[in-house]
Amino acid sequence: MTEDKPLHAVGENVPDLAVGLFGPRAIVKVMVDEGKTVAARHPRQAVRFLAAGHADLSEAADRYVRLADRIDVAVFPGPMHYDLARAAGYLSVPSSYVRLSGAALYSTLLRGRVHGELDLTRISIDSLSHAAVEEAYEEIDVPSAGVRCSPYADPESALRFAEFHRPLLRSGESTMALTTILSVEQELRSEGFPVMRIQPTRATIREALETAVLLGHGSKLGEQQIAMIAVQVLTEGSLANGSSYWQQEAALSVHRLLLAEARTAGATVARRGDASFVLTTTFGGLDSLTAHLQHAPFINAIQQRLGLPVAVGIGVGNTARDAEGNALVGLEGSLEQRGEVAVYVDGGDAAIVLTAPDRAADEPESSDRERERAVAVLERILSAHPAAGEQPPVVGVEEVSSALGVTDRTGRRLLKQLVEAGLAWPLPPVAPPGGGRPRLQFRLLPDSRPATSTSLFG
Repeated sequence: MTEDKPLHAVGENVPDLAVGLFGPRAIVKVMVDEGKTVAARHPRQAVRFLAAGHADLSEAADRYVRLADRIDVAVFPGPMHYDLARAAGYLSVPSSYVRLSGAALYSTLLRGRVHGELDLTRISIDSLSHAAVEEAYEEIDVPSAGVRCSPYADPESALRFAEFHRPLLRSGESTMALTTILSVEQELRSEGFPVMRIQPTRATIREALETAVLLGHGSKLGEQQIAMIAVQVLTEGSLANGSSYWQQEAALSVHRLLLAEARTAGATVARRGDASFVLTTTFGGLDSLTAHLQHAPFINAIQQRLGLPVAVGIGVGNTARDAEGNALVGLEGSLEQRGEVAVYVDGGDAAIVLTAPDRAADEPESSDRERERAVAVLERILSAHPAAGEQPPVVGVEEVSSALGVTDRTGRRLLKQLVEAGLAWPLPPVAPPGGGRPRLQFRLLPDSRPATSTSLFG
């Protein structure tokens, strides 16, 4: 493969957009092939892809520097190469990477079964999170109790992947190592261990290149291009069945959270209905909220802190009307998928689906333990104060202290932990009839407990 060779150009001799492809030569070659498909999908846009593959990581910085002044956006084959480039400080344009999806794991497992006797229940997997692996195994109805995982956190964690697999393979606890890192594959194979490499599917690579094209065009249009994000609370469960006051409190809590999130990107928030909001920002602000169009904004934050599902549509345009129209189109797409994703629309040929960040990868293990403790506290309170009908119970500090057998001070601290875990939220203080200090009240959110939690009420 010839380095730096233009793959495709449409229209003028100088392209509207140049996308640099960086990483090991083998994967860059696949990115090159899929780049031709992506370019063909945008006949009205002059887009070309410039390849700069390397044989060794020591060459990565040099390959990038050679193209730095000729590209508008960069794409890396995975989070490790992206993080290494960012840490080295030589990134000079908006950049993204190919996200490893469940499809890559399915493809690898299928290859293992077709070309060998891969035991799906006794393997070790690096890079992917426990949650992603468990979800993939649930979808194919295969138990995952014997599968061992070592998620990617940063480049330092990738250096320990070989050491993660080696003892499991030696003991027989794992019959095959699945890795995303070429050097780990080569090292384990040289030692005689069975190993397969997890690689992104071509469809995932195309999605990453499509996102890069959007990112590049947004950057070239400038930070001041208008972007709007439509957020709709999905009125299901306790929110739909509750009282008007309960619904208003839910909407108010979402509004407060959106205001806090919006401040980080210089956005404004406007309420458009009982449970719908529109945020207005620039493309630069949108870039910040979505981690360079890699992740859906707000979905995880609202779900985790408030226990409410939301749909999110993102629109970009040269006018406020265009941006809002595109955001509403994106919102409809998100609603069709029950708010599990956000949908980005800019009036082009295709919409981009953005998934929420992997919670297991974003939250430290200590957060999981803290949430488990909070769930246990909630269960004990519910056993003493069960819900009346379908309405979630409301408790005060005194009830909690009595139910748990602790002081009011400790009860107040435990309620705060429930709020932080998204298992309760504070209601407006109630003034006693005879005067005195207002009484703090909290609405418990039993529906926000993890699905694996054992409920005391069936």
